[in-house]
Amino acid sequence: MKYSILLFEDEVELRQEIKESILLDGVEVCAFESWDQFVATKLERTPKLAILDINLAGKDGLSIFQDLKERYVDIEGIIITGQASVKNAIASVKLGVRDYIEKPFRAKDIRAAIEKCESYKQFRVKNYVADRQLEESRKKFEAHWGIEFIGVSQSIKEINTLMKRVAQADATSVMITGESGSGKELIARGIHSMSERSGTPFYPVNCTAIPDSLFESEFFGYQKGAFTGALANHEGWFERANGGTLFLDEIGDMNLALQSKLLRVLDERKVTRIGSHDVINVDTRIVCATNKDLKKMIEDGQFRLDLYHRLNSFHIHIPPLRERNEDIPVLVNHFVRLFSETHSKGIVSMHSKAMNLLVNHHYPGNIRELKNLIERAILMCDSNVIKAQHLNFTEQTNNGIGDGYDYSLETVEKETILKAMKACSHNKTHTAEKLNITRQALNRKLKKHGIE
Repeated sequence: MKYSILLFEDEVELRQEIKESILLDGVEVCAFESWDQFVATKLERTPKLAILDINLAGKDGLSIFQDLKERYVDIEGIIITGQASVKNAIASVKLGVRDYIEKPFRAKDIRAAIEKCESYKQFRVKNYVADRQLEESRKKFEAHWGIEFIGVSQSIKEINTLMKRVAQADATSVMITGESGSGKELIARGIHSMSERSGTPFYPVNCTAIPDSLFESEFFGYQKGAFTGALANHEGWFERANGGTLFLDEIGDMNLALQSKLLRVLDERKVTRIGSHDVINVDTRIVCATNKDLKKMIEDGQFRLDLYHRLNSFHIHIPPLRERNEDIPVLVNHFVRLFSETHSKGIVSMHSKAMNLLVNHHYPGNIRELKNLIERAILMCDSNVIKAQHLNFTEQTNNGIGDGYDYSLETVEKETILKAMKACSHNKTHTAEKLNITRQALNRKLKKHGIE
C-alpha cells in the first residue's frame, strides 16, 4: 500500500530537495516542473496529496490545484510560496488547501504539514491495521496450516522463505509443483494468508473436476438468457475471487482453447460474461499448481509456452515426503495431537517401532497418505500409545491395488465402536469410557452409523 504525493516545483534543486525530504515510509513522490509535464505522464496510483509552489512558470500552483481537484475529488493540497499574501492565503483556503508554507522552510516543516493531512492520517491508520492483520494472519496460518509443510528439513525452510517473499509481491503469479498429496494447496493458502489480500476471498478451483463444456461459463460467468438453462446472472471464478486469490489446481489438465482465453484475461485483467458485451475489470492474483511436467507438455504441444511463462513468474517446488523424512516425526506428532483431539481420544504418543515404520515408509501419497494413516491409527488404538499393529499400509499405494477391504474412515470408526460395544456388553456408559468420548458423543456416532 502506497501513499502517492504529487510535487510541483520548477526549481530543479529545490524540487529534488523536497522530494528527498518527504520520502517517508510507504510514500511515493511523483515530481513535476509544470502542469504540461504532469498531463503527459500516466500515473499508476490515485494521488492523495499535492505539494505546489504557487509561482510556477506557465500555470500557477493554485490553478493547478483547482484542476487537480476536478480530476481527484479527495486530493489535499499544500502550497509553498516565497511571497506570502493575504489574497493568496484566502484563495488557498477557498480551494481547500490543507496548509500554506512560506519560504525559506525546513524539511521538517514539510513533513509536519504532510502528517497533518487527513488522508495521510488515514493512510497511517490503514497501514497499522494492515500490519496487525498481516501478523495475526501469519500466526493463524502457521498455527493452522504451517506444520503440514514447514518442517525441519532445509527444503521446507527454503519454501517458507519463498512463500514470505512472494506473499508481499501482490500481483505476481505463482506456480507450485509437486506430487499429489504434497501440500500444494496449503502453500497457496499460505501465500494468500500472508499477503495484503488475506482479508479477501481465496477461491480454489480443481481444473480436473470441471468438464470442458462448463469450463468457460464457470471461468467467465454468464448473463441471464445467454443459453438454455441460464436462468439468472452467474459470476465467474475471476469475479468471485476479485480482489483476492484464484487458485487453479491441476492447471495442466486445462485444454488448449481455454488456455488461450485464460492468457488473454491474465494479460488484460478484464473478463466478459458469456452473453454480455460489458467488460468487467478484475484484480485477481493467480496461484496455480500441477503434478505434471509442463515443459514436456509444451514439447508435445499440450500446453502453451506463453501461458507457462505468464503463470510461472515465481516457482515453488515441494519435494516428496520420502526425500525429506526428517520432517516425518514432526508431522506425525502434529497429526496425533490433531486427531486425538478431533476424535476425543486420549492418545499422547507413538511407540518407537511404529515411528520407525512411518519414517521408513515410501509415501507415494505424500502428506495426505501420512495424515490418513495417523487418523486410522487413532481410531484403531484403544490405549494412549499408538503401536505398530495400529498402522495399516495396505492400500497406501499409487497403483490402486488393495486387499479388497474397505479402509474408509467411516468403516473403521463404525467397526471400532462395534468392537467396543461388544467388549462392554453393549453398555453405553462403559463403551463411551473405553472409547474415551462422552456418552453424548457416542450417541451421536451410534445414530450416524445406524447402530442400535
